[in-house]
Parts: sequence; C-alpha cells; structure tokens
Amino acid sequence: MPSMSTSSQSPHFRKIQTFVTEYAPACLTQYESTRTGMRVVVVDQEGPTIHGSFALATEIHDDSGAPHTLEHLCFMGSKTYRYQSFLDKLATRGYSDTNAWTATDYTEYTLNSAGWEGFAQILPVYLEHIIVPTLTDSACYTEVHHVDGSGNDAGVVYSEMQAEQNEKDMLLFVNNKRMMYPEGVGFRYETFGMMDTLRDLTADRIREYHRQMYQPRNLCLVIVGAVNHPDLLHVLQDFEDTILEDIPKPDAFFQATMGGFCPGTAIEALISRDGRVSRGR
Repeated sequence: MPSMSTSSQSPHFRKIQTFVTEYAPACLTQYESTRTGMRVVVVDQEGPTIHGSFALATEIHDDSGAPHTLEHLCFMGSKTYRYQSFLDKLATRGYSDTNAWTATDYTEYTLNSAGWEGFAQILPVYLEHIIVPTLTDSACYTEVHHVDGSGNDAGVVYSEMQAEQNEKDMLLFVNNKRMMYPEGVGFRYETFGMMDTLRDLTADRIREYHRQMYQPRNLCLVIVGAVNHPDLLHVLQDFEDTILEDIPKPDAFFQATMGGFCPGTAIEALISRDGRVSRGR
C-alpha cells in the first residue's frame, strides 16, 4: 500500500470511513465536505498513474439534451480560465488527459495523470470548469445548435444527433424505450437530445439545469492510485474557498425534482451504469 498518510484531516473535510478490501490490494477512504457536501472516495493502490472519475447524477425526464450539451459546454471555459482548450493544454503539460461522457442517469468527467503532482495541479482547474463554467451564449451557439450562413442546421451536438437519429438502430432503440418505460422514468427519454428539441434548447435552460444539478453536494470524486491524502484535502479546501459565492448555500433546500430534472445521488450513479455512454468530446 502507498506510504501516504491518511491521518491528516482538513478542518472542512471529515472522514466517513476507511477499510481495506479483501478482493484487491487497495484501501478505500471516504471523505465529505462539511461546507459543500462534496464527497470524495480515495482508493489507495500502488502504481505510476492516478485515475480520477468525477460523477454527478443527471437524470432528466425530457428529450431536451440538457445533460449532454452541458457536458460539452463545461470544457469551453470557467470563471477563472475563460478560454476553450485551456484545460486540455494544461493537462498535456501535466502528462494527463481528460474526457467525459453522459449516460441516462449520470455524467462522468475523467482525469488520468502520470503521477500525483500533475493530478493535483490540474484537479482544481478541472473542478472549476465543472462547477463554475462560463456557459456563454456563443458557446451554446456553436456547441448546441445554430443555423449557418447557408441556412442549414448546425452545431456540434446537433450534428451528432443528425448523424444517428434516423438510423434504424436508433429509431428502434428510442421506440423500445417509449414502450418499456412510463413517463417520469429517465430511461424513457433520449439523454443526448432529439433534433427538434435541440433546436429549441436555450442557453438559459442549460444554465438553469447546471445551477440545479451541478452542485458540489451532487458530486462524487473517485480517485484511484498512490494518493497524497493531506495534499488532496488541502487542494480541495482551497478550491472550495473560491466557489462558495458561486454555489447555492449549503443549507438551502436541494430540490429533488424541478420540471424535467430529477437527480439521484452521484455514488448511485457510479454504481448503476446503464452501459450506454457518450464519449462526449
């Protein structure tokens, strides 16, 4: 097992549990923030790389495509780092790579790094892109939908669905879901959005969906590798200091359903994968 100490505690993160697994050479430790409710699961495991999975429960009860479009938009800039591709360039300099995908009931962002130092450097920047992205009108215009100079429908997400929505496999898949699941069940709907609903999806709707669902209390970080626990908690505490004014108050009511939105929990989202994911970028 790694020699990194797990005894040091951050004043704003409490240790929930820690145990050694019988089925693998790994020690699991769970932390939770007392300020934001963000949860962290560290899997201490020998190896040269650090793997991070950052999951949010994002089930939705309509075909708007808000979860999938938001996943794209989070990489377009954040409050401090306002330019597209900054995160990817930083990851390259830190011997790391980023990715994300959207499933029916959760959205997951990943960070893989060659060593703890690079991972720790990129982690707060990545989390800022997730929790406080820019979500500008221009980004929504290019990533979601617009009409180009020739009068054709365009947009990154729209073009993805345009390429597959009317394929026979997709038509069967969507119609089977409509027959199998009743209204109000997330598996009935098309998480990636349908072309007609993507044309109507507005930047304000996406921002409202982000405000409701992308809260730290709905976020679970799973980090696997030779993790420096005291350094991790210090990085996360410093990150939280920068977002407290941008997120809902920790004691505010967390509405489980809002219009078409219906979150579960991020840990459940990590466990109950439905197998259909989008390599979103």
